[in-house]
Amino acid sequence: MCLVDSSTSIDIASGELGATEYYCNECKSKFKAFGKKIRCPGCMSTNVKKL
Repeated sequence: MCLVDSSTSIDIASGELGATEYYCNECKSKFKAFGKKIRCPGCMSTNVKKL
């Protein structure tokens, strides 16, 4: 779920946004993200590799 403001919410499936899969070189986890400054959601590291 993505919250737009306090009175509106919409459901977005992860595939609809065109998220790219990444691998964290610090904690060894895989995750999907989009944007320019990607951080691992587990350890907050920027040492990630695009898969």
